[in-house]
Amino acid sequence: ILEQHPLHFSFRDGKVLKLCPVRSEQTWALNIKRGILSVLQTSQASTASAVVEEVDVLGICPTRYQRKGPILVKARDLSLCSHRYSGFTSVQSVALPHMSSEQQILSSKLECVQSIKDGVLAEAKC
Repeated sequence: ILEQHPLHFSFRDGKVLKLCPVRSEQTWALNIKRGILSVLQTSQASTASAVVEEVDVLGICPTRYQRKGPILVKARDLSLCSHRYSGFTSVQSVALPHMSSEQQILSSKLECVQSIKDGVLAEAKC
């Protein structure tokens, strides 16, 4: 099913700008493809460390990039992302007394290591 429809997209300077999915694509298949594109998205930050706003399958997120030679480390605290879908979870929980509703019970972080060769993304591991 994942190979049934190609996903056309606009890509510029390491950013996915627009997706053009086939209308009949199943939602779960499109979400897997969006997740893969999220891993490939990168920043062309010229400094050793930069924070940029990225839009991808995880929402709109402040993302920190640190350059270490040919390696680029991409890190996010997902609790800082906006427009993030918060679905149901299998973890059952009860609010603790004296804790504000704004405090997170679960926290999520994302870290990716991207290898750049000759100015081109060669490998990405998250």
